[in-house]
Amino acid sequence: MHTAVFLDLDGTLWERGVVPDSAREAIRRAQANGHKFLTNTGRARSEVPDLSYLGLDGYCFAAGAEVILDGQTIVDAPIGEDNARAVAAAFDSLGLNYNLEGGDTSWICVNNHAAYQAGIAAASGTPDPIMSVPTIQDMPEEAWGRLHKLFYHSGSAEDYERAAALMPEGVTLTVLGFGFAEATASRVTKATAMEAVRTWLGASEWRTMACGDSDNDLTMLRAADVSVAMGNGNDNAKAAATWVTTDLHDDGLLHAFEHFGLL
Repeated sequence: MHTAVFLDLDGTLWERGVVPDSAREAIRRAQANGHKFLTNTGRARSEVPDLSYLGLDGYCFAAGAEVILDGQTIVDAPIGEDNARAVAAAFDSLGLNYNLEGGDTSWICVNNHAAYQAGIAAASGTPDPIMSVPTIQDMPEEAWGRLHKLFYHSGSAEDYERAAALMPEGVTLTVLGFGFAEATASRVTKATAMEAVRTWLGASEWRTMACGDSDNDLTMLRAADVSVAMGNGNDNAKAAATWVTTDLHDDGLLHAFEHFGLL
């Protein structure tokens, strides 16, 4: 049986857009054995650098809201205009900086300029485009209905509790750590993205494998046939996974693919 492997990005496949050589080579070797590889990330497509050099088979973006397999879109589930506006209003009320994420374009709203400048500095010199997006002032009205998710990146634990209480029905706010959280439509998750791909491929013929490191990976780690938490992952991810590998930069994905027989 072949395996469809779903890879979180930040902390799993890369750090700030840089993929370890061992992971790239392991993916290539496993694909030669007939296995398929897809991202499964909270990031929207517009906030991911070009990954074509990896030769992946597909992409799950925006925590399951957009799924592309073999060049064909098989899931496209915006959060909805009313929900998007309600989430933005909640983040504004707390003075948070946040991105409004669409497939083709994202926009940023800056309420805290000091935190914004710190984020720009942290991303400087990396392939990561997450802070280099146009501002909300440039966002056309029609884009509100095409957003896949909203993501704040300047919060605290208290902000998360307050923001979660303000989410409209049908929207889930997931804490990501480091002062980040993402608001997504409750009907889509990384697990629903994974199942959509397996159904498309032929469920009886494919095993699923999920690799992640944090709380926004929990749905896919729990739903996959086998799952891997990175050694640098948090305790929740490790508890949810079938197996814990080494750190991202200590050949973590290579060891995982070897352990589960993909190579």
